[in-house]
Amino acid sequence: MESTIVKGVSVLELLVRNRGPVRLSAIAAELKLPKSGVHRLLATLIELGFVRQDEDSGRYSATLKLWEWGQNIIADHPAKRAAAPYMEELHRLTQETINLLVLDGDEVLFLDKILAARPLRFSTQPGSRALAVMTAPGKAMLAHEPDAEEIIERSIATRERAKGLDVKQVLADLEEVRAKGYTSANGSWTVGICSYGAPIMGRNGRAAAAISVTAPTERVDETKDAQIVEALLYTCARIAETVGQL
Repeated sequence: MESTIVKGVSVLELLVRNRGPVRLSAIAAELKLPKSGVHRLLATLIELGFVRQDEDSGRYSATLKLWEWGQNIIADHPAKRAAAPYMEELHRLTQETINLLVLDGDEVLFLDKILAARPLRFSTQPGSRALAVMTAPGKAMLAHEPDAEEIIERSIATRERAKGLDVKQVLADLEEVRAKGYTSANGSWTVGICSYGAPIMGRNGRAAAAISVTAPTERVDETKDAQIVEALLYTCARIAETVGQL
């Protein structure tokens, strides 16, 4: 039974990752499973409402049922409930893209986003993930994790994009985050984009979530840099007060 569940979830995850319908043969080939077994799994997922099959092409795709469940979970997340009005105010003050993220293992998960009127050419979506050590909000949260060094070492060992990082340097960066209360990157992770991240501190001394502000480098001069930092720190402090009351 456990094996069947794992295979079923693998099929569903593959369908979610693909932007369009997928053939049975392609699913079986990618997962290295027999077509007959994949067909049975798909039939069960269709019956449960997680998958649909196109009548004309015979291809399979995920339904919105997972999104529906996810929306119910996200709606009850204390950080998202607390952050919503403050994110709106931060967006009004900065006129830039605002993100709410949480730390999930070695990655950050984007929970919510408010786009700038002139959005970035490169932009993540709610539900997207990124390697925590490679993002400003991720480092803002890692700075308050007791096993941060283990997470950094694991990321460098297992993720191609992180292989050039130096553990000692990243730990020094995290120490600076704790001292300043935020971190920023001016095009060092994504060319042409400034990113700022600050933690929303929980009652246990760890970050419950983080807020980031992202903007094209050409829109950020010294004055705006200071404005963003001030507004971001104020916003995260206000959200932390609210989270502590939930």
